[in-house]
Amino acid sequence: MMNGLNGANMAGMPVGIPTPAGHQAELNYIYSMVEELSRQLAENKRALEDVVSGVGRVRTRARQHALGNEEIIDSAAEEINAQEQNLDHLISLLSEALEKAKYSRDANAALLAQYASVVSTMLKQFHEYKSRHVSDVASWHRSYRSQLAEARAENCRLREQVWDMQAHAGHANEALRKFRSAYDDDAARWEQRVENKALRQEVRFWKRMALPGVAEDDTEVWSDDDDMIDPEEKKRLARIAEEQAAAAREAAAAQAAEREGDGGGQGSSGEEEGGGGREGMPMARLGGGLGGVPMQREESGGYGGPVPPPRPGSASSMGSSGSTGSTGM
Repeated sequence: MMNGLNGANMAGMPVGIPTPAGHQAELNYIYSMVEELSRQLAENKRALEDVVSGVGRVRTRARQHALGNEEIIDSAAEEINAQEQNLDHLISLLSEALEKAKYSRDANAALLAQYASVVSTMLKQFHEYKSRHVSDVASWHRSYRSQLAEARAENCRLREQVWDMQAHAGHANEALRKFRSAYDDDAARWEQRVENKALRQEVRFWKRMALPGVAEDDTEVWSDDDDMIDPEEKKRLARIAEEQAAAAREAAAAQAAEREGDGGGQGSSGEEEGGGGREGMPMARLGGGLGGVPMQREESGGYGGPVPPPRPGSASSMGSSGSTGSTGM
């Protein structure tokens, strides 16, 4: 019997060559048939050996007991009849095994046919799916490449627009810087701006002095520029208030000392001066409430008019910084 699938033990064949798939399947079937025949031949040989050994035993027994042909046949018939029951049982078992083998063969054949149909259907569906998948992937790649090209073109166009806008913005910014530098370099315009801001601060100062009872957050009275007070103006107002309070305390102390020093002989004159002092105190408080300099008694005993407050310090600082106070032309 040949060994191997490609006949490698055959004489004159140096190396086994590969065979096609159909030829290989046929060779496998032939090899299986040869193996089955070899198995049947081995079983027949074993049965023949059993028959020969049985005949040998019969001849040996006949020779030992000097039996004739009839006696040998009778003794063999007895043994054969004794083995008939075993043969019937063996035949029944073999028949049952044969029926089971036939049923298994038919079931396996049906299962193989069903498996072949299922495999063929799966292969057909797989080939259809593969063709659809290849076509879908190709169309998707084409669409993706077209969309990518459009996106790149749009990106390039937007970048060009951004570069143009940046260039125009740079030119506009440069022109604006030149205009501002030319506008700020004008000395007459700068002086006018400083003077305008100083006048605004002065007007705000006089308006707040004239209207002490109006709240600072009253939007109906103060405009958008008048509702802001410069830090220098606040410091000056606080300093004036402290000076007015100190002057009032000094005047009250002086009047009290004069009343105590005059005594009883000058009671009438002291009362007149005391009355004048009492009349001067509300005026001093009134002046302090208005934000101006408190009125003081002159050496001659008369009352002088209110002295106008000096110009705020923030107005004079506009010539150098120009950043205090409210903005606006």
